[in-house]
Parts: sequence; structure tokens; C-alpha cells
Amino acid sequence: MLHRLHTLQLSDNLIAKIENLGNCVALDSLYLKNNRIGHGGLSDLEGLLEVPSLACLDIQGNKVNDPELIDDILVKMPNMKVLYLQNNGISKSGNTIKNYRKTIIAKIKTLRYLDDRPVFEEDRRHAEAFNQGGIDAERAERDLMKKEKNDAHHEYHRRFKEMMREAREEKRKEVEAKSKLEAEARGETWEAPIPTENKENSEPFWRNVTKDVPHAPAEVKEEKKEEP
Repeated sequence: MLHRLHTLQLSDNLIAKIENLGNCVALDSLYLKNNRIGHGGLSDLEGLLEVPSLACLDIQGNKVNDPELIDDILVKMPNMKVLYLQNNGISKSGNTIKNYRKTIIAKIKTLRYLDDRPVFEEDRRHAEAFNQGGIDAERAERDLMKKEKNDAHHEYHRRFKEMMREAREEKRKEVEAKSKLEAEARGETWEAPIPTENKENSEPFWRNVTKDVPHAPAEVKEEKKEEP
């Protein structure tokens, strides 16, 4: 039955070592919160390599202090998406992993959730840039992402305007076709209307109506003087 096991909950059980999971070939989620894993060093966690199917691992609140856990074990797990590692020695303030969150995100390419929050695409790009070139590379990546966002915004508006233009043109053709059929039905000669100026570039209609109309001089009323 172990080969069909999907989720294994073993939190709060005084477990000191991860082992004997080789037969759990379908294991997706392993919960080992608040145990004693890590006292014996990295060997306490090597059993994780027996379950490459693992996508969610919760080992928060243990005694994990060896930073080699990332490169020697977690990076080698091809399906790792969710990792709870907080409240261990390597995740606390002043921990042995420098730039803890950025380092883990950059190294575990499949990770989608770390400790208390998701790993978004922008988080990954920031972390990978920082991992390659430090803070300057991260700043450059942020600037690039901002430009990409602005470009996408402008492209969206361009496509929207183009869609509206095409819709207006299609409507114009439909109206003209209907008008032509009606004229032919009455035995009249139909002539295509002269195209009007694009509304987006023309002046408001009230300006066109009033700009050439001469204004009458203002009427001046004389004040009547009261007789003494």
C-alpha cells in the first residue's frame, strides 16, 4: 500500500531522522513539523532523496543548521514546489545561509512557495539576478521589468484602439451595404458617402459649428440719471 501513499503527516512525533521512504513512490506531501531532525547533521535528511516525487515538504521547527541541505539535497529534488523551512537554524536571523530567501528561490528552480508566502515570477527574477550579480544586477532587473510592464501596457492600448477602428470600419461597411440595397430597391442611384474626418483627430463639433459665426457687439445700456 505504501506505493499508493500520497500524503504523510508525521508532525510533533520526536522523529530524529528521515528514512525508509523508498517504497513511497507516489508520495507528494511530507509533513515533519516540530520534530528533532537535524541533530545528527545532514545525514538526518538524506532519506528525502529516496522520494523524488515529493512536491511539498514541511520541516519547520526542527534542528536543521547545515546550509549544505540546499545544494546536496533540496536542489536534487525535481518536483519540489512548496517548502516550509522556517524556525530552523538555517532560516533564523543571522543564519548560515546568506540572503536566505533569495538564495533558496534562485537555487530551487521549481519552488512556488517558501515558508510564509508564495514565490511569484517577479520574486524569482529578482532572486536570480541578485544571485548572479548582487544588488546592482537586481536593480537592473527591476528596471527591465518596469520597462516590460510599461511596454505591455502601451501595446494593450494600441491593440484596443486597433480593434475599435476595425469595428467602426466593419460597421460603416454594413451601413453602406444596407443603404445601397435600399437605394437599388427604390430604383435610385446610390453614391458612397464622402469619408468624414476621424473623430479622434477632429475638433469637437460645437467648435466647428460656432467658430465661423460672427459675434454681435455687446449691447451697452445707458444708465438713466435720476432727476433731482
